[in-house]
Amino acid sequence: MTSKGKLIAAMSGGVDSSVAAAHYVKLGYEVIGVTLKMKACDDTKEKTKSCCGVDDNIQARMVAEKLGIPHYFLDVRPEFKEKVLAYTWREYSIARTPNPCVRCNQFLKFGALLEYADKVGAEGVITGHYAILERGENGNNRLLRGKDDLKNQTYFLCMLSQEQLNRSYMPLGQYTKPEVREIARELGLTNAEKKESQDACFGYKGETFATTLSRYFDEKLPGGDIVTEDGKVVGHHNGIHNFTIGQRKGHGVALGKPAYVIKIDGETNTVVVSTDSSHLMSTKLEGKDINWLQIPGNEFRCKAQIRYNQTPLDATVTRLGDTQAIIEFDEPVRAVTSGQALTLYDGDLVLAGGWIK
Repeated sequence: MTSKGKLIAAMSGGVDSSVAAAHYVKLGYEVIGVTLKMKACDDTKEKTKSCCGVDDNIQARMVAEKLGIPHYFLDVRPEFKEKVLAYTWREYSIARTPNPCVRCNQFLKFGALLEYADKVGAEGVITGHYAILERGENGNNRLLRGKDDLKNQTYFLCMLSQEQLNRSYMPLGQYTKPEVREIARELGLTNAEKKESQDACFGYKGETFATTLSRYFDEKLPGGDIVTEDGKVVGHHNGIHNFTIGQRKGHGVALGKPAYVIKIDGETNTVVVSTDSSHLMSTKLEGKDINWLQIPGNEFRCKAQIRYNQTPLDATVTRLGDTQAIIEFDEPVRAVTSGQALTLYDGDLVLAGGWIK
């Protein structure tokens, strides 16, 4: 049978990427399985499930053999260190709470993999993301939320460019997770029942991602005061990277009732806490580095999502040039956090992605 074309399948060892690869093998494409090697494996017994996990690598190789496709590892450790880890640590160090998964998709899964695709003459990259991609005229592709509300991953894809989307293949948007597992069973894939990972791809048990990065880069941030909103010192901390807006536990401050982190000052290394949770409410935010996939106008109504697993909220958007925008919510929202990803929707359609300033 004549191949319909050559595609790279990003294979993590999980059931989603495996079924996605199988989908295009069945359609008659020449598929090459590739697993990204993002970090050096070591013998540390306490490390969490990582991108270089031995079990994942074995699963990816076994699935490739089952599908009858070649499988390779692509070393992207330098890119992962600079584009994702170093960026994330810099954000933590200036009192922002970053979202490394969005960066990883932008620069590695749809960046380095597409560069590899060019080298081997492949048309694009297959991934197991739960999203629907509709091809449009003149390269104007439409990215939409998938069928499974519990697995919507468009929030993590919001910074992909039209050029990247044009070479992306995401077949799982039409399925729910249980349906994907059933397909894997029918195909006889060994990872059909594989437990879904909720861990960060880079980390160690018992510590936060920020702490792991501090050790990885061998950098310690200076300590500082924990104060109430009126300036009273109520504690001390060993680095602002240990805090995020809305945090209620782990700050070591006892004020007789629950206390929340309401501000992190990167210039003074001060963390501000309050027992009044209303201080966490905002009606407006500014987005920066906006990636416009669709532009409804300079001012428009939409729904905005400011963290993963949050229901998008009604808002009005005012564009400020090509890369900035003001988002005003109809109702106050809790814990708007600098550094987090921002995604704008018209129903299921992704309009744009960016970062909360």
